Amino acid sequence: MHSLKLLPRIQVPIMPILRCILLVIGSSALGMVTSVVVAIWLVGVLTSSGSGEDWGSAIYAVFFAFCGGILGTIVGIVGSLRWISQRGCEPWTLTTWIGVLLGMVFALVVRFSGALSFCVLGDLIKWWLALVLFMAAAACLGGFLGGIATPRVNDKSV
Repeated sequence: MHSLKLLPRIQVPIMPILRCILLVIGSSALGMVTSVVVAIWLVGVLTSSGSGEDWGSAIYAVFFAFCGGILGTIVGIVGSLRWISQRGCEPWTLTTWIGVLLGMVFALVVRFSGALSFCVLGDLIKWWLALVLFMAAAACLGGFLGGIATPRVNDKSV
């Protein structure tokens, strides 16, 4: 029976929506990871006394990392939404996808090789949630670098 067709068929392109979601998630993770790392590094530089454990600077580091993480996430979301509103979600090139993949592989290699075991970030990415955020940030950075490496054919500024 053909009378059961109450709604017309709606065609929703899934890839542009997926690319926009990945851009927002990656940019917010990149903003958060970058600001947390910078906040912890600055507290370490400004309060280093060289005398073992320092609980006062640890409290400052946690506070500034938390505030910096929130601020970095907001900046990443606003920046990605601005990018999407101005340029849309144009199709990504092969080099962009390769950059995303290499960024994720880089994050996994850093985590499981113990390359950052001497610093706070190495201790943080041992937790799975922090590893996922680090992978999203590295994938976003890899995608940005892959997009920059793509030669532009219709670029009139050259």
